Amino acid sequence: MRPPREDTEPWYKQFWPWFLISLPLAVVIASIVTLNIAIRTDDGLVSDDYYKEGLAVHMDADSTAKAKALGIAGTLSLAVDTGAITLTLADTNAVAEPTLSMKVVHPTRPDQDQTVLLTRLSATRYAGRIESLGPANWKLEVHPQDKSWRIEGRLAMPGSGETRLD
Repeated sequence: MRPPREDTEPWYKQFWPWFLISLPLAVVIASIVTLNIAIRTDDGLVSDDYYKEGLAVHMDADSTAKAKALGIAGTLSLAVDTGAITLTLADTNAVAEPTLSMKVVHPTRPDQDQTVLLTRLSATRYAGRIESLGPANWKLEVHPQDKSWRIEGRLAMPGSGETRLD
């Protein structure tokens, strides 16, 4: 005759069934959390109109080449505390526009991009004002209203607030 079993406790009071149930349960919970994060956050890197932007790359290259051919280049200074921008161009004869448009582009967050109008102060100086910039490697693009040429550069924040545009 066999001796009676010693583990007479019900299954729900034992360790191993709960351990085995907890593994798939942890995966289900992690999947729900991941799905929640995917739905609630926007990656900010995907463009809605990527085809048109791809075609515009050629026009951008042409406008950059035209700026280089005209000898348009300059230095941009940003007063970090006030947001005042000063663009000093290297050649006084290259640009005679009363205003220039400057686009400040965050590398990953399109909601932080800014566009500012730079007003001519003298033959080589333009000025404007932007909102404060967070820490990032900001892309700067300066062009006239007709977008016939374009100069660009990068501004690392935090930093000195000065960069070269060409």
